[in-house]
Amino acid sequence: MMEIRKITQNERIYYSKINLEVFFDGDRWDLRQALANPPEKKEETEQRKENPVWAAFENGKMLSAMMIHDYTWCVNNHAVRMGGIGGVVTVPEARGQGLVRRIFRPAFDEMYEVGQVYSFLYPFHYDYYRKFGYEIGYTYRTATVPVEQFTRFSYPKNIQPHEPNHPHEPYAAIYNTFADGRNLCTVRNEEAWKRMLKRDPYKKMQFTFLNYDANGTPNAYVLYNTEIKGHEGGNVINIRELCWTTPEGLFNIFGLFGKLGSEYTTVRWEVPIGVNLQALLPDPYSVHWRNHSGGMNRIVDVPAALSMQSAPAGSGYTTLAITDNFRPDNSGIYRLEWEDNNLTAKKSSDTTAEMEMNVTTLAQLVTGYINPKEARYRTDVAINGDIEKLNLVFPKKELYLYERF
Repeated sequence: MMEIRKITQNERIYYSKINLEVFFDGDRWDLRQALANPPEKKEETEQRKENPVWAAFENGKMLSAMMIHDYTWCVNNHAVRMGGIGGVVTVPEARGQGLVRRIFRPAFDEMYEVGQVYSFLYPFHYDYYRKFGYEIGYTYRTATVPVEQFTRFSYPKNIQPHEPNHPHEPYAAIYNTFADGRNLCTVRNEEAWKRMLKRDPYKKMQFTFLNYDANGTPNAYVLYNTEIKGHEGGNVINIRELCWTTPEGLFNIFGLFGKLGSEYTTVRWEVPIGVNLQALLPDPYSVHWRNHSGGMNRIVDVPAALSMQSAPAGSGYTTLAITDNFRPDNSGIYRLEWEDNNLTAKKSSDTTAEMEMNVTTLAQLVTGYINPKEARYRTDVAINGDIEKLNLVFPKKELYLYERF
């Protein structure tokens, strides 16, 4: 007998076991002992802090499961909840039976009920998750640069390494300024910052520096790992995150790199959109790029997502026909109206639409991953109205997403 439900506290040990077997990953601990002696049930308040896991059971055996991480991210200057899908696992003998599809249905229902307007995941295969309404919604590019390209920048006079007893607030202030106007940036609470800054340079060669301007105001930070390549390949500064509030702050971090030439040969950086690195360094030829396909976005609540679009100038309206085969309640024609910087979106009785698309394309439009001029090349899109007006409703945006799950 098949059962789809959220797992209990004691069943998390079996979920960990499947994760370890499928992903060759997990906490390094005595799993056999834990299976023989499951941990006692946690207090209800502690359980609520843990991310829910939905699973498929057959005759009491867990066959497939996924975890939903509760994030808040910024989309069009709105803080909105997002369900981050991680740890999607199915035991080998149960694959191909549509278990993930069956789990997604109640999982989406719960995401909708708790107000998670979006869902995001990092796929093993893009086509697989398109069946559930996901579409690629984030790409990034990595620059590899010889460290000597940073020697023209002055070494910062007021930079400090992070210590475990240092407060997280200066980092949060920089990040919040850096994130302003960038879609998909997550809202980080104190707990998230403690996780990010729990980096020990003496154990794992993970370094964190905080820079101050001449007035003592924090204006940049960098988190990087040392990647040891040996004498032939040279060591690499592998940047985990670099945020700044002023050009001076960014250039100060560049100056730090420039003084590390005796220890490192290369800097590798996931450069945020909007930064023209080749225009900042002396030799543009030395910057080598690699483009990466990133995660996939999904709209759980279409009316809520549309209502968070920024209003174009003046007043006007447009109509959209949306098809969502996996969550049919999202399907329909929507009318977006705006006036005096206010925008409303609701289902309409209109019989025609200025733009028709699948929910997968809409997920790309609402975050600014693409605009209608780019969307018209997608096979599910038909544009029947003024494309310039549609571009004002769905402009391209700078995106930034550090978190992985």
